[in-house]
Amino acid sequence: MVRLIKLNYTIVIFAIMLCISLVGCQYFNQHENGNPQDQLDEFEHTTYEQERDLPDKQPQLEGGSERDVRKPHPVSNNILQKEFPNALFLNGSPSTNQVALTFDDGPDIRFTPQVLDVLAKHDVKATFFLIGARAKEHNEITKRIHDEGHVIGNHTYWHPNLPKEGLGRLHWELTQTEQVIEDITGIKPRLFRSPYGALNEEMIKMLEEKGNTVIGWNVDSLDWKQPGEDVVADNVLSNVGFGSIILMHDGGDWTMDLSGTAQALDKIITKLKNDGTEFVTVPELVGVPEAK
Repeated sequence: MVRLIKLNYTIVIFAIMLCISLVGCQYFNQHENGNPQDQLDEFEHTTYEQERDLPDKQPQLEGGSERDVRKPHPVSNNILQKEFPNALFLNGSPSTNQVALTFDDGPDIRFTPQVLDVLAKHDVKATFFLIGARAKEHNEITKRIHDEGHVIGNHTYWHPNLPKEGLGRLHWELTQTEQVIEDITGIKPRLFRSPYGALNEEMIKMLEEKGNTVIGWNVDSLDWKQPGEDVVADNVLSNVGFGSIILMHDGGDWTMDLSGTAQALDKIITKLKNDGTEFVTVPELVGVPEAK
């Protein structure tokens, strides 16, 4: 009888320890690999829209400047594009002499107006991937981009390095920026470009589920290296082809001087137009709607 009691006591203790262990593992898995909604609940209690030190009211890039984070060659997303051909586009059709100009990291009070002036001079429409915090701070420039017929895409709210963050952070950055842009323009953007072009399978799956189209590029002007207008123009003109999506910047780290971008843009547009190239927006190039 005593042995039976001891045996039952041992079994009970073992069962309790097993339950504690299982609960602990479940808790860890939920926080380590939890679904986006679980992670979103956590992010909703985190204040990302807090006051920050802003030089001349210019929100900075949380993940760091392009020159510090991104290597000279863009992140290769060719494998991901083959896996998600309807969700990720790096270029348009190679059979039509059309290209799309895209500008990241704006709006910037110094350089975005310069870029817009050049585009207006040549009657060219482009696609601007805006940072939510900057779009909100410089809403008049955001409105000008929209009013002049350009397409606006989502480039996150604070420009973090997303693969180093959880899916909950991606969801927060996506929805916050959508709301800012919709409040200013009346359009909820469908296009999304990840900071630094950094992507993974989980991110694309989530973005596709949310109704977004992910846009990369296949021609990098490397203007973020500030090499000067002639080099920027040559980087584009030496690599552009039918269906190219061209990456340029109308904003960046506060210390960067991107005045060469607008100057190079004038040369790029002039040369390609003389070659019979048609400039279109990204939605026109890849055949997707501008808005959700």
